[in-house]
Amino acid sequence: MMSRFGVLRCIFVMAALVLMLPSAQAQELSFTLIEQLVIGDDEDSPAEYLFTFPELVRTDSRGYIYVHDRRRSDIRVFDESGQYVTTVGRRGEGPGEMREIDGMHVDARDRLIVADRHSKRFTIFSNLGAHFETKTFADDLPSGPHPILSLEDSFVLKYVRMYDDPERKLPYITDTKTLHHYDMALNPTEAFAELGEIFNLDEPFEKESSDSRSALKMATNGIDKIVLVPRVYSGYAYRYTHDGGSWTMEKLEGGPVPKDSYMSVRDKEFRANPELQKSSISMSGPFGLLRARIFNWSLGVVILGSGEIVNFTMQTPLREDPSDRIELSHRVELFNPAGTLSGYGPLHFDDQRLNRSQEIMSTIDILWIDEDDRLYVRRRNQHGFYVLSVTELAIGRP
Repeated sequence: MMSRFGVLRCIFVMAALVLMLPSAQAQELSFTLIEQLVIGDDEDSPAEYLFTFPELVRTDSRGYIYVHDRRRSDIRVFDESGQYVTTVGRRGEGPGEMREIDGMHVDARDRLIVADRHSKRFTIFSNLGAHFETKTFADDLPSGPHPILSLEDSFVLKYVRMYDDPERKLPYITDTKTLHHYDMALNPTEAFAELGEIFNLDEPFEKESSDSRSALKMATNGIDKIVLVPRVYSGYAYRYTHDGGSWTMEKLEGGPVPKDSYMSVRDKEFRANPELQKSSISMSGPFGLLRARIFNWSLGVVILGSGEIVNFTMQTPLREDPSDRIELSHRVELFNPAGTLSGYGPLHFDDQRLNRSQEIMSTIDILWIDEDDRLYVRRRNQHGFYVLSVTELAIGRP
């Protein structure tokens, strides 16, 4: 006979897995990542080709690929065939040097802009590092921008908001706007995108996680539109459009997704279950230590040249037995230029060996899209090393 606890648990599991159904207009599609180039896949290659954790990727007008590796204080540059070209910058605190890179971007002039949290300054490199200039952060912010993206004759930077400290022991700020519009000289002009529009700040976990530098996935069309998707994905994307001198927000409904995007986890359960740890986030802050199991993640969002929005997700469904192995499910949502969900479906690589490996598929992150709609994807390889995969996205339509 099932205990009362068991009955309640089953009811909770069923409730957590109820899907928020998509619009009736949405079609079932298929999405395939066709790998064209992989950098860092050969462990016997020179050190310039190997990564610890490729974190930031950008491309320029020549097809050069700029990569920041998390444990380094420089930027490596590869050509479009994956051949190493040069390294820009180095570790240090002097001119042209960086200590803690928070943001990196290549603008329409092929200038490499690097934000260093430690020195609180931008370094703007030109001609692959042959020349550079520096500019101090305009605001006394406790962290650098992540990411930096180009708009038409301007930039948009995402800053992490911090909680107010009444005793002023830490340089916390109270600004709840997460996006900051800058001119071409990297001077701030306005701030927008209230976190309260995106997160339920009355929920301790959401309020705590909203301060994470990875809390939001972000994309732009490079002109007048920005899309934000929470990493803990509840089925909504947020599109901001610059029109008539101001920014307006639209809430775009995706799906199908679990009704609940996360569930609080007790510390005892977390420590006792390695499978639970793989699908959970731990946050520490003013509310203490908070842990939550995530049912739906956004792995990245991009805007195609057609104006369509593509959101990549990974679902980790709740199992009745917490010791069960978690089987991941990768799904993609396609929004038309009007912002309506037009299709959704599973995500695969064209190489079936990758699809069969949970260890590889669980590490996918979409880092960048270039002007030719090529996607730059971080993943592990069969040896457990992180690589950078350059892919074409094929969408199977009815």
